[in-house]
Amino acid sequence: MKIVEASLTDMKSAPRWRRQRSPETQKLIDTITELKPGQVRAIMPEGNETVKRLRPRVSYASRVAGRKVRIVADDTKVMFTLRTGAKAGSASKAGAASRKSKVQEKALELGKRRKREISAQDVIDALAADGVTLGVARPGTMIGAVLRSMPEFERTGSNQFKFKG
Repeated sequence: MKIVEASLTDMKSAPRWRRQRSPETQKLIDTITELKPGQVRAIMPEGNETVKRLRPRVSYASRVAGRKVRIVADDTKVMFTLRTGAKAGSASKAGAASRKSKVQEKALELGKRRKREISAQDVIDALAADGVTLGVARPGTMIGAVLRSMPEFERTGSNQFKFKG
């Protein structure tokens, strides 16, 4: 083996298709690409591999596959599944924008109607009455963040907001 100097420009301009992945890594990428919601897969170390060294490979493979996965490791294996509600790319951004606009509309409606303070829970209840679910783990936190960014509302306390009009 001979080690020589190389140019960073040459390295960055090398075609991606010529870069090689190990067959194991490619198999992992393919597995993550084909993974369906609710399916769980696990990889177990063989030979001199360790669980500690396999976990970053799963993370890398998920980034290459463009899928968000939840990774859990125990003493003998690394398990992974698609994140609940996770969609790659612009679909998840579109979902977030849709949730934000629904919260903004409902908050403005409540603020104009009540002309007083409203809470994040008031917005949650009003959306639920309309059959709208936000699909987030902490809706109060999400609503609070949206209302804090709106010039029509002023924060008066923890998840409490005054409608300024």
